[in-house]
Amino acid sequence: MIAQHQEHKLFQGITEKLTRQKIRKCRQRLGNGHDMELHVTVAQLYQHLGEDSLALESYQLAVKSLLLQGMPLTPADSDHLIKIYKRILECSPLNEEVAEKLGQEYLRRGWIYRAVELHTLFAERYARKGDYQKATQHYETVFTIEPGSISARTTCALLYCQLRDYENAARQYEQIGKIYFEHQRFDGAVEYYQQAVMLSPETPALRERLQLAQQIVAGKVPPQAYLQIGKESAQQASILQRSLAEKEQVERELRRNIAMLKQRYEQATTVKNEQLRTTQKRLDELSAYVAVTKDSLAQIASEKQRLEAQLAQEASYKQELEHKLAKLCALELCDCESGDVKTASPAHRERSRRLDAVTARLHTEKGRLEDALHAKLDQVNQREEGLRRDLQTQTSRGSALEHQLQHVLEEHAAMEQRLQGQLHESLQREHALQNQVKSLIVQHEQVLAYMTDEKRVYEEKYQHAQAGRNQAETDSISTLERLNGELSRQSRMDQMLSDQFRMSVDEIRHLLYFQEEEIHKLEQL
Repeated sequence: MIAQHQEHKLFQGITEKLTRQKIRKCRQRLGNGHDMELHVTVAQLYQHLGEDSLALESYQLAVKSLLLQGMPLTPADSDHLIKIYKRILECSPLNEEVAEKLGQEYLRRGWIYRAVELHTLFAERYARKGDYQKATQHYETVFTIEPGSISARTTCALLYCQLRDYENAARQYEQIGKIYFEHQRFDGAVEYYQQAVMLSPETPALRERLQLAQQIVAGKVPPQAYLQIGKESAQQASILQRSLAEKEQVERELRRNIAMLKQRYEQATTVKNEQLRTTQKRLDELSAYVAVTKDSLAQIASEKQRLEAQLAQEASYKQELEHKLAKLCALELCDCESGDVKTASPAHRERSRRLDAVTARLHTEKGRLEDALHAKLDQVNQREEGLRRDLQTQTSRGSALEHQLQHVLEEHAAMEQRLQGQLHESLQREHALQNQVKSLIVQHEQVLAYMTDEKRVYEEKYQHAQAGRNQAETDSISTLERLNGELSRQSRMDQMLSDQFRMSVDEIRHLLYFQEEEIHKLEQL
């Protein structure tokens, strides 16, 4: 026994060593290439060694190599891709991404039943693990592929109840009731509608459907008449809903335009008010500058008057000096006449010298005063001229600003009038659309009332002649469902047997290969 165990262990070691050698050879041949078959071979060898993570990585590289061609997949490539996806799911049974891609590939090939089985299998796996949320997500995917799956909807409703999501559970029971109702199995419709009402008792539509199904089962309403009325009512409702949707779209567009116009009006008003405030501020500044300039002119005028008064004083002082100078000249002349024969005395010469000095000083003071007065007058005239030019410039600027302000006010008034007109037109259009919508609603109510009357007439004319037919149809549908279940189970069994057979063949092929390698190795030894 120990010898057999050692021999088996030795055989396993040799097999593992040969397998790893083969993996190295495949990787050397592969390099950085994208050979799908080599990647699959490496993944299978890793999987044989029990290294699922490395096998998963190689399978993903094989998928990448297959999809890098950039061309639509041929049926053969699609088969390879499906096989690789299945192998990945063997290594990672709950790989959501691969399951989604495998389901999409099934749908692309038209194998709807396989996509349904795949998502149903994942839903069952998650349900067994207790992850009801993901289980319901896979069931919802099943419903998008096959909306009429009653068993899946029943299981999904139970899972929603486990999650305490009674609204979605009621929705699933309602859908099952609709399926039974469309197949005229009204007793089943009543059963599932009752479960939906129990979970969502505040839904009026559910109660109406339940009452209608109960009336049909009781023989008060003919199902054919209801179906015909329902089709006509659905068509009318669809037409009216489309009309209402179009009107609502137009109304939303108008409201959006009105809001945009109001926004533009507010923005324009804000801009114009800002311009008005800026212009008014500039006018106030200009008015202040003009007032300051006028004050300066008044000061210059008063200073000019003061200088003129000073000039008058200087002129009178000049006249006095000239008068004194004339008197001195006259005295000097008299002295000269009286002293022609007399010899000039020293006192007389001193007096004459002093008189000449006073005269020279008076002439000098006169010239200085005249120069100072002329300089002050020139300066005052220049300042007055500059202030007058500034006043004229500011006056012209004020006039230009007043014209600009008037133009801005006119533009603001015109824009406000135009926006008011557009707003008025939009409000009129909105009012007209509201009237049209009200008219459509009235028409819709009239059509519904007419359909209700027709339904009541058909209810009065219905007789008790459908019970046998309903029973026969119930038996037929039950038989069909049973056959469908048998076919599904048979298909799953065939698929399982095919997979097992393929796996057995692969294992036998690997064992034969390893045995041949072992024999070859032993022969070499």
